Amino acid sequence: MSTCQSNPSSSLTVSLREMRMVFERLVQVTRVEPGLVPALRDCALYSAALGLGGFSRVSDNLEAVKAADPHAISLDDDAGLSVDGGGQHAWIVADAALGLAVDNLRVGGEGTVSVRNVSDISELRVAEALAQRFALQARVAIDEAGASATVTVSPATEPSQIALLDTIRRSGLVVNAALWWELYHRSADALAPDSYTSRRHAGPIIVEADGKVIGRQDEDETDFSLLLADAPKSGAATAKH
Repeated sequence: MSTCQSNPSSSLTVSLREMRMVFERLVQVTRVEPGLVPALRDCALYSAALGLGGFSRVSDNLEAVKAADPHAISLDDDAGLSVDGGGQHAWIVADAALGLAVDNLRVGGEGTVSVRNVSDISELRVAEALAQRFALQARVAIDEAGASATVTVSPATEPSQIALLDTIRRSGLVVNAALWWELYHRSADALAPDSYTSRRHAGPIIVEADGKVIGRQDEDETDFSLLLADAPKSGAATAKH
């Protein structure tokens, strides 16, 4: 769970589960194609973990992917293994470029792909974290003009090179408290509004519109009647003997 002090300008440590939940909801609010949601959620997470745009720019980055068109990405065969991002945001291009680099490493032995025509190209560095799920380390080198980048992947030789996600899971990430709660409350727009109907589907109990609770009041939700329904009666079994 999140922990913070009473001072609204203080920082708090946010768990992996909370970040995934809030980022995924924010992506859903953006109304991108459903298939892009998990990838963009992870891009937002790793942008924060790697110190890129992070928490402060997550809203701007998601605004930039609103009109995402993955079909605009193309492979430029005339320039070697080169990806033309079609003007798409780096988060849209990252997985495609990484996938090509991984394939190139496994098939050709050299995991390098060049990328150009990408907006917010510095965010392409999220590929360095995304590569760790393949037990690979990646390096994204961006040219001084910010016009192109090179993604290079290679096998990890040390556990620490692919431990970012586990580090986040263990320690969470530190974020400004006011900023986090702003993102948290904005993410609630992805949820269905509270209503009498939604409350009736909230669990094994029913909550009336006036707040009256109908159903079990204890914390143990185990229904032992289901377990005992077909059990033999001990008295009847003894009588037969």
